[in-house]
Order: sequence, then C-alpha cells, then structure tokens
Amino acid sequence: MGAADIVPGVSGGTIALITGVYKELLESINALSWQNLKYFKNEGIKGIWKRLKGPFLLSLFGGILTSILLFSRILEWLFVHEPIGLWSFFLGLLLASILFLIKTELHYNALSFLYLFFGALASYLLTQLMGVSSDTPLWYLFFAGFIGISAMILPGLSGAYILFVLGVYQTVMTNLRIAQDLLMDFDKEVFFKIGSELGVFILGILVGIKIFAKFLSRLLKRYPNHTIAVLIGLMLGALNKVWPWQNPVPKTNEDSPQLMEAALPQQFKGGDPEIVKAVFLMVVGFGLLFLLEKSKRFIKK
Repeated sequence: MGAADIVPGVSGGTIALITGVYKELLESINALSWQNLKYFKNEGIKGIWKRLKGPFLLSLFGGILTSILLFSRILEWLFVHEPIGLWSFFLGLLLASILFLIKTELHYNALSFLYLFFGALASYLLTQLMGVSSDTPLWYLFFAGFIGISAMILPGLSGAYILFVLGVYQTVMTNLRIAQDLLMDFDKEVFFKIGSELGVFILGILVGIKIFAKFLSRLLKRYPNHTIAVLIGLMLGALNKVWPWQNPVPKTNEDSPQLMEAALPQQFKGGDPEIVKAVFLMVVGFGLLFLLEKSKRFIKK
C-alpha cells in the first residue's frame, strides 16, 4: 500500500482490496475513537490496544511507512532523469484504471454520466488553476495531506495523483529525501524547515484519515453509484497532468509559478520525445492493472 500511495495512478485502497484487508482497515480506523478509550479503566492498556486493533494498525502502517521511505528516493531520481518514461508508465496505468472502473463500477445511466462529467470538469479546472510553486504555504500542505489521504480509503483514487494535481507531489517527495539525508548530515535550520512542512502535512493526513474513513464509508453505502462516477470523473479530468510531453507556459512575471501544458510529441520542446520508450512503458503500465486484477481473483479463489 505504501508503494502504491506514492505512485500517481495506483490506489492504496485498491491494494487493500486485493490483499483482503480493506474491510478491516476501515473498521480499525473507525475504532480509533474517544468512545473506545473510556474502557481503559476496566480493560487497561492491553484491552484498549486490542479493542483499537493496535497490532493490525501498527503492522499495516509500519509497512506503509517503510515502503514510502524506500521508494521515495527512487521516484525522485526518475522524475529528474527519466520523466518521459515515468509519466508514460503512469499514463498507461491511469488509462487502464479508468477503463476498468468504467467497465466494472459505472452504471450506464444519465445521472451517473452527469456526475462523471462534473467530476471530470472539476478536476480539469483544478489542474489549470494549480501550479507547482517553490514556496508552498503550510496551510496548503495541511489541505493536501487532508485530501490526499482519501486514496487509502477509496479504491481507484490515487492519493499521490491528488497531490500531483494539487501541485505538492514533488515538494513532499523532496522533503522525504532531505529528511532521510538529515540522519547522516544533520543541519538545524534545514531540520526545522523540513520538519515543519512534513509535520503539517502528516497532521493533515491524520485528521483526514479519521474524517474520511467515517464520511466515505457512509457515502459509499448511501450513494455508491454517484460516488464512483465522481471519482472516475476526477481521474479522467486530470489526465492532462500525467501526459508525458509537457511544455512550459510563458510566465507573466518572475514570481509566478512555472506552469506546464500538454503537447504532442512532435511539438515537445524538451529534447528527444522518446516515442518508442514512451509507448512501451504505456503498454507496461496498462497491463499492470490487469495483472493486479488477476491476482485479486486468484486470492478470492
């Protein structure tokens, strides 16, 4: 789940479904409440730990954190040295996810398509308004963590993808890498800067996961078809952000963030468009989703 959550296009919730821990994950998160803590007097720490499903949550989130720390450096290197190949893989993965969800989850009626359209429109407008800024305010990092954690709860929706759409994905990945470097080469000033940014981001995650677990559980139970349609629309509308060939948009002034716009390979201004590599990795990404789905069916059997 940790590896999935840092890759734009793969949902940690999907991995939870495939591995059969999705239901227990929702139940465990919902168990973290003040109501359960009142049993401390009679049951003690051991009883509360069991009631809150502590062993499950500790092992699951320990694995997630370990995976994030291991893979964040690799992905950051790929962003710099192999951007076209990386985004081609993500694009193939996302296209397959969208087609799969449309085929298996979307109800073919006017209302569902209307929700899908509004989800796609909202997502597309968001990608046009948000640009990657070198100076991301702390309140925005809290908001990004709060929204991005929904991927751990909802199969089919990528939290890393949301962070990318919001313009903070590379900021978070870079901060994770710097935080690991501080263990070997400590710098007090850098520690406070990175610590405050990651701390606020993690706080957004903790608040978001508790709220979303209960809210989304109810939403999926009451309005499953409409919710799924909006989620598919969100993924569909933001596809332009994962397009491998992006050209910089001329800045209106020096202080404005650098925006990018999708372009055809022959119009790409960043050097060799690497079309053969791009197509190959799109196919690999596209096929990966079906391998995941086959493994899910195998586990069910």
